[in-house]
Amino acid sequence: MKFRHLSLVMVFICTLLFLASCSEEDKSLRFEGESDNWKSQYFLTQDKDRENGEGSIIYKGSNKDNIGEVTYKIEGDNGNIDKTSTPVDGKLDINDACEGCAKQDSSKPFHVTIKWDGKTEEFELKPK
Repeated sequence: MKFRHLSLVMVFICTLLFLASCSEEDKSLRFEGESDNWKSQYFLTQDKDRENGEGSIIYKGSNKDNIGEVTYKIEGDNGNIDKTSTPVDGKLDINDACEGCAKQDSSKPFHVTIKWDGKTEEFELKPK
């Protein structure tokens, strides 16, 4: 009886050790930056197989209703987000995800280019 109990405890401990060694903890990263007219925050969640990003680009000026169409490009280590959209209340939402892709280095910034109304601004989204 004691041997059976000890065997079950050993199997349980070995299973826990195996699962702990195989799991990879999620990593959450935050990036921030701004230019004269725009500011942005971008959050990444990385795990073993996926990278999910979400954030926003916000117009800092006073006339947020008449910005018009905005094109933005966010360049990272291993990929880009390139979109054209019309801000709602001066805000553009950023959403991106990939599976099985190379992931952004947590110490390197993203480069952002924003074009609107014949103007262009660039800035870095730096890790925080």
